[in-house]
Amino acid sequence: MTSKIKIIKEEGNFEVKLGERTLELIKRLEKLNEEEKETLLKESAEILSHCVNPIDTIGQITGLAVGYVQSGKTMSFTTLSTLAIDNGFRAIIYFAGTKNNLLEQTTNRLKRDLLTSSKNRKNYKVYQNPLSDDNHTNNIHNAFKQRNSPTILITILKSEKYITELAKLFSSYEIKTELGNNGVLIIDDEADQASLNRYARSNCKSADWEENQYSSTYASILKLKSSLPNHSYIQYTATPQGPLLINLMDLLSPEFHVVLTPGGAYTGGKAFFVDNPDLILAIPPKEVYHHKKNNLTECPESLVNALQVYLIGVALQVNIYEKEEFLSMMIHADRETDASKKFISWVSNIITSWGDKLALPDSDPGKLELLSSFEKNYNEAVRRIDSTPSFEKIMFEVLEVILDTNIHLVIGKNNPEVKSGNEKIDWNNASSHILIGADLLDRGFTVEGLAITYMPRNSVSKSNADTIQQRCRFFGYKKSYLDSCRVYLPIDSILDYCEYVEHEEIIRKQLKSSTLRELEQVMVLGDQLNPTRNNILSDDVIRHKLNGWRQMNALEHINENIEYVENFISSQSFEIYEDYGTVQRNHKFIKLPINDVIEFLNKFKIAGVPDALRKSSTIQYLRYLADKSKIDYAYIFLMAYDAPEGRERRLNDVNEHLFINNIFMGRSNDGGETYPGDKGIKMDDSLCIQIHKVKLKHNSSKWNQTKLYTLGLYYPEELSHTLIGIVN
Repeated sequence: MTSKIKIIKEEGNFEVKLGERTLELIKRLEKLNEEEKETLLKESAEILSHCVNPIDTIGQITGLAVGYVQSGKTMSFTTLSTLAIDNGFRAIIYFAGTKNNLLEQTTNRLKRDLLTSSKNRKNYKVYQNPLSDDNHTNNIHNAFKQRNSPTILITILKSEKYITELAKLFSSYEIKTELGNNGVLIIDDEADQASLNRYARSNCKSADWEENQYSSTYASILKLKSSLPNHSYIQYTATPQGPLLINLMDLLSPEFHVVLTPGGAYTGGKAFFVDNPDLILAIPPKEVYHHKKNNLTECPESLVNALQVYLIGVALQVNIYEKEEFLSMMIHADRETDASKKFISWVSNIITSWGDKLALPDSDPGKLELLSSFEKNYNEAVRRIDSTPSFEKIMFEVLEVILDTNIHLVIGKNNPEVKSGNEKIDWNNASSHILIGADLLDRGFTVEGLAITYMPRNSVSKSNADTIQQRCRFFGYKKSYLDSCRVYLPIDSILDYCEYVEHEEIIRKQLKSSTLRELEQVMVLGDQLNPTRNNILSDDVIRHKLNGWRQMNALEHINENIEYVENFISSQSFEIYEDYGTVQRNHKFIKLPINDVIEFLNKFKIAGVPDALRKSSTIQYLRYLADKSKIDYAYIFLMAYDAPEGRERRLNDVNEHLFINNIFMGRSNDGGETYPGDKGIKMDDSLCIQIHKVKLKHNSSKWNQTKLYTLGLYYPEELSHTLIGIVN
């Protein structure tokens, strides 16, 4: 990296330059190699280039930055911040989550990364949860007026109270006058949580948009945005289902997006559930905790095993190999705090008991029994590690690990058993940490050095894809000690995560290759999961399965499709499928490479909803399968190829919605010759597309006797999936 580098993004709203603040930050990111630094800069500059020009402009824009869970999104928006400062933004606002521990975490990281010298303290002014009182208004007003023009950094809880206070502050005469039309950057961390309007579904049922309801946090965000004449709103998330599927008319719907690249040492869903599935261990159904359906009364055996595997791992990685300064274990049983209290009681008693027994003479029966128990888990703990020290040497260190283990209860602040529900964990104060908690261990919270995750939490109903993914605190930069990592989950949760990982990779591939409008807000998702919370989605969201037979209603672009299909037919060498004796029943077919089939679908024009969504998602899914070498070819059938007029089909009209009644001819038995019906004309294990020439029957002169081409699609069971999209 040199100070001569200049980043220019010609396709954006303004030229982005690399300046002193960013160069200073990048130089201090010693854990990144040069390639990772360049990627970080490139992606941060791409985000900023689409923002509104910060110099005396009126305008606003919303963008989306999509990363992986625990992949370094904070580093990304810190780099975005320094680039924004280098390019003229006067203030940056951070929505730092809905819990105080996340607010403190974000504030402390910004101070650590930016306020590294007395000189920098003159360049940045950091305020946490400022109020609109005279004191805060005067302080920020004076900071804006200072000769060296420090950048105002404001971290706030994502709550109606503090966002409304900030809107009042920026609406004050003093701040408004000083800021003028200069740019403000709003960074919404975990943007899919709390920010979106939870009344979206109920609002879509109202005939009058002026009667729309807004959730309090969402309404306060709109107030803040209206107080800033020039601002850019950047949504950061690893679970973009909500922002991608909210209605395009929503003020928080993104207009551009950037997919963030994790560093080379990142271990996410693919690393665990695809590349190293042996790191995932199933919790037996009888040991899966639920406060109503299975309220366990004694410590489950799988938790005992997990604790022993963890302690052996710490002994190896921290004490013997000295690869890590410390490691940690996370236990997340249930959102009910009583569950956390129960589990911490079990763990505390067990750890204390083990420490006492391991300190006894070697001949003590209690110690011998405990060593026998540890020996059963020794093989699991060292299974992936070469040249393993002896069991005796490891157990000698396990006692030291137990004596240097801190156990933390991480639950809400109103619990009298805890000094603070948001206690700051001093990670470097021990070689081992065990965290037991509920929702505070969810989204956004970083569990440093996490090696073992024990999460016997299972959903009774269908899970939300974005919710279960945000519990994956076990993702992160763990490549150096991945062989000592284990994740204990219920079987149903394992299946959900496997489904999600495939869904996530499809979304990221789509986002990398398309604009948001080209995507048509479509995502592919299995039946096991919902995309996100239903209340933030309007009724325009539809869900259709990609399985079995589906028909298209190609009632638009008729002439263009006729020309395209007839040129396609004349350019191919079709084979006779089977002779069923009549023009109406005889068909031809051709087997084509999957890329040729994708091209055919792409060029065949569909405008009606939801067929356009089906076409778009089918193409995206086929590309994904082709890239994964899961599909090489497909079949196209020319139905009733010798019927020049096509087959007659009725055009139905229901509530001004036109659709072809049924393009598929049914089964028949005529003179001993059995016809399986059009839906029997297929290759059972392959994607099949039928081209149907249709002559419409309708009571209007406009449509009656109209000839057109339309399609029938067959998705075999092994390729079946579900698409979710939004109609606009």
